[in-house]
Amino acid sequence: MSATHHSPLSRATSTRAERAADGEFDWGAQIRLGVVLSVVAVVVTVGLAGRVAEPVLVIGLLVVASVLAWRRVPAVAPAHVRKR
Repeated sequence: MSATHHSPLSRATSTRAERAADGEFDWGAQIRLGVVLSVVAVVVTVGLAGRVAEPVLVIGLLVVASVLAWRRVPAVAPAHVRKR
């Protein structure tokens, strides 16, 4: 498939791997990941409630969520700027 143009039919028939290889963002996978990580966060928070201070739980969850989110961001090469 060409990376320059996708018709609605080619988008519908392409696989998730092909779309990911083209650099297309997979919203379905991101939503599923968010739901799963939210459930895990609730289970961990309920399990640690009463044993760990609330600010530690909140900050810990934010740090872990941030690390996981940034790991899913693709590495991008710096833009080349043409000098005049």
